[in-house]
Amino acid sequence: MWPFSSQTKPIPVPTIRCGDIVIHWNEDEYWEFRAEGILYTLFDNPTFTPSLLSQLKDVAQWLTELDSEINREIRRHLDGWCEWNGEKHIDGIDVSWLAERKEIDVSYVGNEEWGDLSVNIMITDGKITGTDSGD
Repeated sequence: MWPFSSQTKPIPVPTIRCGDIVIHWNEDEYWEFRAEGILYTLFDNPTFTPSLLSQLKDVAQWLTELDSEINREIRRHLDGWCEWNGEKHIDGIDVSWLAERKEIDVSYVGNEEWGDLSVNIMITDGKITGTDSGD
């Protein structure tokens, strides 16, 4: 009975649309969006800056130019863990600091031999600046 209702309204999810890209605030409290099939997140920076979308072409260029170095780092992290056939997939790219520091964190996963292991490659302004692996 009005004005009292037993139904609660759902809390709206903040969403931003930039062209074909839809950026939304995840319930786990981070921004996320997909562009060209890749999941992008902002885990460390709660402020979404739309200008970082124009920098995604730089990210694609970095990944292309650094491919052999990335493969070397992945091979190093998988050494002693499993044999690697060269297959890798981007699980996601954290772009929290792309606009501010030109820094990204790319998470790679592989085939079933990798299990739940992922290899993270930190790239700053087109150079690998760190690597890590874990499950």
